[in-house]
Amino acid sequence: MTATANLNNDNSKAFVEACHSRKGQFVEVRFRSLPTPSKEFKGVVLEKTTSGIFRTGINYANLSPVKTAIEAGERGEVGSLPWGEWAVFPLVIVNKGKEYLRITTSPFHRPTVRYSVDGVEVSKEHFESHLAPSKRSKPTDEPTLIFNIEADNLLGVAGTDLVEVEGGVQ
Repeated sequence: MTATANLNNDNSKAFVEACHSRKGQFVEVRFRSLPTPSKEFKGVVLEKTTSGIFRTGINYANLSPVKTAIEAGERGEVGSLPWGEWAVFPLVIVNKGKEYLRITTSPFHRPTVRYSVDGVEVSKEHFESHLAPSKRSKPTDEPTLIFNIEADNLLGVAGTDLVEVEGGVQ
C-alpha cells in the first residue's frame, strides 16, 4: 500500500509524493487562503498567497522549541491532535472529510505573502480592512511553528506548480 492510498485529494497526494522522501528537509511550498470578507464587503473576493521554504515531515513533539518548553515546565507533553486524525503521519491530517497538509516554519526562511482584493494586489492593511475585526491578524511574540493548509489551497510544492483542471490537479 502506498502512502497516498488513503487520500482523496489530488493535492494531498502530490504533497505526499513530493515530501515523503524529504522528511525534515526544506521544501518550497506555495498556498493560498480565501477568507470571507466582513458583511460590509460581501461579494468581494479576498486572496492571501504565501510562498516560502518550509520543513515537511516533522513530528511536532521533536521541534526544539516544544522540547525546550516541556523541559522548562512551560507546557505539558505533546498529546494526540486536538482535532482530526493523521492520514499520513506527519504530513496529512483529515478532519470532517477535509485533508490538511502540515508544514513547519523555519527561523531562517521568511515566507513571502501577497494580498489581493478582487484580483488586485494590495497592502496587508488594505486587505485586512475587508475582514471582520475578529479575523484580522493579531500581534504576537510567539512565532508560528506550524501551518495546517487545507489541501485544496496548495498551489505548488518542491518546485512543481499544481494546475487546477476539471477533476483534480495536473
